[in-house]
Amino acid sequence: MWCLTDSLKSEESLLASLLSPLARDAARVMIGGSADPGVLCAVGRIYAAHRPIFTINDKCRAPLELIRQFALTKELTCRTLNQDILELDGREQWDQIVLHYTPDFIEAHRRPRFFDNLALSLAPHGTLICATMTGTKVRADRRHDLETAFLTYSRRALREFGLTFDAPGSQMEQELRGHAIGLTTRRLNLPTTDDLRTLLCGVGFEVLSENTTLRRQRFFQDADVIDSSSIIVARRA
Repeated sequence: MWCLTDSLKSEESLLASLLSPLARDAARVMIGGSADPGVLCAVGRIYAAHRPIFTINDKCRAPLELIRQFALTKELTCRTLNQDILELDGREQWDQIVLHYTPDFIEAHRRPRFFDNLALSLAPHGTLICATMTGTKVRADRRHDLETAFLTYSRRALREFGLTFDAPGSQMEQELRGHAIGLTTRRLNLPTTDDLRTLLCGVGFEVLSENTTLRRQRFFQDADVIDSSSIIVARRA
């Protein structure tokens, strides 16, 4: 299984160094929770000489149609599967499963079942690269601080593009506040590398290596947040 992180383009060289030794001819590769063709492009370039058989799994039809059209133009062997990845049950198996940010969007209490279902859906000795956004734990009582920090950052970023804001209570302001609430919920839900290692080992994976890179600090004031990108390489026992 693989799960990828933000800044995919900047991480592609590291990803290639990890995936290339694992590549096999005609490997069955499933990409789960893919919002766009980006992960397919990256993994496709790495696997190109091995002609993998791709399956793209997502519960939303829109990205699947975009990926289907992209695959046709590139003459890739690629099937799209409209399914919630949490419903995988092992009836179909793949040699590798690729996830793009997916664990970050799954509630902590559902992750054990999530990784267990993925293990069932990997062929024996199937490999995993779990690359996801990780971070130190943030207390739930810091929610307001984080929402304020995300909102301030978003406003600043938009102003740098020359955008101005309407009066308080405008639709733009409401959208930004909703965005800040969503980002805060996701940030509070981020796993640590220890969390991921424990979950993976708990469902029968053998962890082969870990790579962690600090991300740039984006928020200031008293709600500073420094996150990291972690890539864990593992194998199904």
